[in-house]
Amino acid sequence: MSLGTTKLCHAAILVKDIEKAVENWSKFLGIAPIPPGIRTIPPHSEVPAFTDGESSDYSDVKLAAFQLDNVVIELAQPGKNAGPWKDKLDRDGEGLQHLSFIVPDRRKAQDALTELGAPAAYHIGYWPGGTYAFTDAVDQLGVEINIKTDDDNREKIKKVLADPDSHKADL
Repeated sequence: MSLGTTKLCHAAILVKDIEKAVENWSKFLGIAPIPPGIRTIPPHSEVPAFTDGESSDYSDVKLAAFQLDNVVIELAQPGKNAGPWKDKLDRDGEGLQHLSFIVPDRRKAQDALTELGAPAAYHIGYWPGGTYAFTDAVDQLGVEINIKTDDDNREKIKKVLADPDSHKADL
């Protein structure tokens, strides 16, 4: 079984100082970041996320992205709130955090990771235009994998906000 795509969506890099990183990447690439530039993740009430089964708030994480011809480079500066980005930055320092793929069937993609021996997704999140799930595939692939789908999640967001345990059906 395979992932179901060979198209990489983005590569996420953890940084300690996003302003400096954006300035340096802009100079290096000769382009500006995707508007609006540096932004923060919206609050859990708008884009619910769950890590290890618990509601998570990443509204203090700063993001910026650069659109290349073939892939997006995403920069992330974790805030003070606990979470996968902060844990990795604290443990390993700056660098690649995950590779992200948009797939037609998230369950099939997760099954492909499971076949390799990777554990189940530990972090899942929803935004109006899709779902994402992180799997720690470092032992199998050398990097965490972020599986994304393009779904209309407006109703799903209402459901998981009303019943947080309902997200478990998506893991």
